[in-house]
Amino acid sequence: MNLFETEFLFCILSGFFLFHTLSRISEEGKRNDLIFHWTFIIVFGFLLTEVLKKWGIRSEIWNTDSVFAYITKTNLLLFLSHSSLEERWFSFEPVRRFFVSIFLFLFWVGVLFGIHFFQTTILVQDNTLVLPFAISLGAFVWIREMFWPLDGAGKQELTYDSSRFVYLSFLPVAFLVLSPWKADVQFYSYVSNFLFYGIASSLGFFLVSKWKKEEVSSASEIGIWMGTLAFSSCLGTDILVVLPLAFLSGIFGRLLYSYLASLRWSESGIRGVLSFLYPAILGVFLPFLLAEPNLWVHSPYVLLGVQVLYFLSFYLVACFSFGIILFFKQK
Repeated sequence: MNLFETEFLFCILSGFFLFHTLSRISEEGKRNDLIFHWTFIIVFGFLLTEVLKKWGIRSEIWNTDSVFAYITKTNLLLFLSHSSLEERWFSFEPVRRFFVSIFLFLFWVGVLFGIHFFQTTILVQDNTLVLPFAISLGAFVWIREMFWPLDGAGKQELTYDSSRFVYLSFLPVAFLVLSPWKADVQFYSYVSNFLFYGIASSLGFFLVSKWKKEEVSSASEIGIWMGTLAFSSCLGTDILVVLPLAFLSGIFGRLLYSYLASLRWSESGIRGVLSFLYPAILGVFLPFLLAEPNLWVHSPYVLLGVQVLYFLSFYLVACFSFGIILFFKQK
């Protein structure tokens, strides 16, 4: 399968981001508002990028050379933008909401450039370039839970999502559109490994829920994100080694869910932290356990420092950006 066909499949797959985001919104007016913003940013961003290219301003990181790759990346970043605020996004006035959505989208585009800097200048142990997105989104969720609680957020309930397990399994795979392996013949074997990591983590999560006889809303989503993101930095490691660890990560994640629930966190806050921040922390340090030492890009102590810097850079910038949004929200 050539690169064009791969990008086309990923473009179709990225449509799940919009579908999944809309499925969380119950009011038709809010759905229409989100679709308008989503479509406007895709079209306007495409036209702006084309105009800049005509003026000789072009980037290898963000371009429209492949329309399918552009749409996939845009859907991915818009999903991250909405997930950063979720229901809080609708608390802004319409005009302010529009500018906040633009600001968030530009922030995630900036994350792409940050990833490029770390990959080409400092060198980090991250095979798929996924971790910065998980780190940043996890930071957004953590800060919004600490400093922007919503009345009744803790009472929010979502339907049990076992019926959506199939499409949720493929949701994180769209992140691999950024992978450097897209043109390799082994790319789809890596995709299959990505799916297995998420499924193994989900099984661990479900096992504890069955043992505790407690159902958790969004259980499939949390379990799948945990496995795929945590072990993305070790993609290519023997799958028989990774699967038991992915299973254990799901078990520990479910125990962490119970702890956060005991602190009366909102459902969306628990889901966001467990789906993104928790696996991101694991993913930053798992290469020390799973990657062969001869594949490390630095000596052990230097690599440790680089990985910590990798995490803190995206975490702190995300916190600062969320602070700007808090400053401009309605009092």
